[in-house]
Amino acid sequence: MTKLATKAPQFIITPQIALVDEPLQIRLSGCNPKQTVKIQARSTDGNRNPFESYGFFQTDEQGVIDLSKQNPISGTYETIDSMGLLWSMKLDDPKKHALFTKSKSTPITVTITAELNGDIIASVDVIRAFAAPHVSKTQVDEQGMIGSLYQPTGPDSHPGVLILGGSDGGMRESAAALLASHGYAAFSLAYFGIEDVPEDLVNIPLEYFETAIHWLQQQPQVHANQIAVVGFSRGGELALQLGTMFPEIKAVVAGSPSGVRYAGLRNFMGVPDPAWTYENKPLNYLQPKNSVSSFFSYFSKLLTRKPISNLSVFHNTLKNKGQIDAARIPVERIQAPIMLISGGDDQLWPSSLFANMIMERLTEKNHPYPNVHLHYKDAGHFLCFPFTFPSMPPEVLLSNGPFTLTFGGSANANAQAAKDSWPKILAFLDESLS
Repeated sequence: MTKLATKAPQFIITPQIALVDEPLQIRLSGCNPKQTVKIQARSTDGNRNPFESYGFFQTDEQGVIDLSKQNPISGTYETIDSMGLLWSMKLDDPKKHALFTKSKSTPITVTITAELNGDIIASVDVIRAFAAPHVSKTQVDEQGMIGSLYQPTGPDSHPGVLILGGSDGGMRESAAALLASHGYAAFSLAYFGIEDVPEDLVNIPLEYFETAIHWLQQQPQVHANQIAVVGFSRGGELALQLGTMFPEIKAVVAGSPSGVRYAGLRNFMGVPDPAWTYENKPLNYLQPKNSVSSFFSYFSKLLTRKPISNLSVFHNTLKNKGQIDAARIPVERIQAPIMLISGGDDQLWPSSLFANMIMERLTEKNHPYPNVHLHYKDAGHFLCFPFTFPSMPPEVLLSNGPFTLTFGGSANANAQAAKDSWPKILAFLDESLS
């Protein structure tokens, strides 16, 4: 005889308040056996865009659903994954695509509900934090720098990490807060795109970052000889370039990077101006070019409303060896270990090709440091820290008017890459800076 539930359904979430990179255990108990229940997650990103996910699950003989042991019958993800509801959240309007944006360090609230026959039978709020309770924040507005320093409180000193964003500009305070929660003094530095720094990624003086490195070294709770730089996309290009110039840098992490310098950007569009300068001189760069075939491909996809890839534009620039050599970042000069992270399905630019070029260069020049390339065959552009966090919705598509731009990969592949790469980044920094 089947035993009916005698208690009201309730969620058991462990832990209910945790850092964004901590795994959750999600269980629903108190239901009748063999019932089909819809479990849904809802949240909003930093731009207040509503995101949601769901899965239909069947209760077991005890009236329990355990997401760490059961895959959904149907839903926004398919496999057994206790974090599936979090990373599979999508914009609640299926006709639109937006990035799950979170640059500030304020916590994210995820509301998880259970629904039976259209009625909500249980609900709970889960808090996903970027900063641990022992982390402090210092707003930086001095020596021309704009940024935020996050570090553990207390008298101990910690390795310092400079965090650089990509072509979206601004600061990634959320990344700095999470890294500080793991024992680092993390300095998120804005270098364009917000007030009091340049509006566009054009003619950015590298002396600005030299100042930031020296400032970070001078902080009383920072080990001056243990400084790393972490960048993503154009920030990965920048991180590699800084590593070639400033020996104070003892580790470089570059996600979805380029091994050559590219032209500047205005409003996300390439312009015939340098991105970087040093001693008032521009650094050589490649100018992305559209071919006739890529133009017609864009137009065709626009008419058919298919996602547009940016890959061909960058492949066209890699045909001129002379220009590549002039714009190549001399990574062999970096006096530190290097970690590269790339996705084989990156559709914004060919980061895997770039990463392979970098690794070949390091091998050819006998770079005497341990270098690592984390390659995720099925992942796209947004696959790792400091832009993507474990168990948070990864970016795949972005709609802008009639255009839909694809960054490559899938929610599942990108989420798994973020989950796998994050502890490896922490281990790399620990080993390189200890």
